[in-house]
Amino acid sequence: MENLGIDGKLLLAQMINFVLFFILVKQFIVKPFTSFLNQERKNEEEKNRMLEKLKRSEEAGIEAEVKMKEKMKKEFDVLFVQAKKEAQGMKADLIKQAEADALEIKAKNSKLLEEEKNLLYREVKDKIIKTSLMIVENTLKDSLDESSRKKVTGAIIKNYQGRLKIYEN
Repeated sequence: MENLGIDGKLLLAQMINFVLFFILVKQFIVKPFTSFLNQERKNEEEKNRMLEKLKRSEEAGIEAEVKMKEKMKKEFDVLFVQAKKEAQGMKADLIKQAEADALEIKAKNSKLLEEEKNLLYREVKDKIIKTSLMIVENTLKDSLDESSRKKVTGAIIKNYQGRLKIYEN
């Protein structure tokens, strides 16, 4: 082999070096790298499982949210209808109360108007009597003496009061 240019000792040393290199590379580079790749695969699978689980829980959460919204909408509709009925009842009560108050105010006003009417009637009556007495006194003063004036005035008042009772309200 030496004729071919191959040195046996050198070839043996290179083979030993290659086997040592192969063992060292396999032991210190390939095994850790392989375990690192396996670990990364496991992590990726775990991540995918967790993502799927998260998607499922998110979908379940969305479904629960939709159901909750529907339930809240139904409850809101029921409460809205109840509130509307209560408002209508309150409105009816307020209208009845307002009508009762209006009737009461109307009755009070009628009573006040009647009282004012009677008061004005009495005042007018008194003023007419006073005016009539002044006219009679002034007229009779010139033509009659004191005792005759009193008799005539008394007779006029008696006659006037009798007529007044006939025309009073």
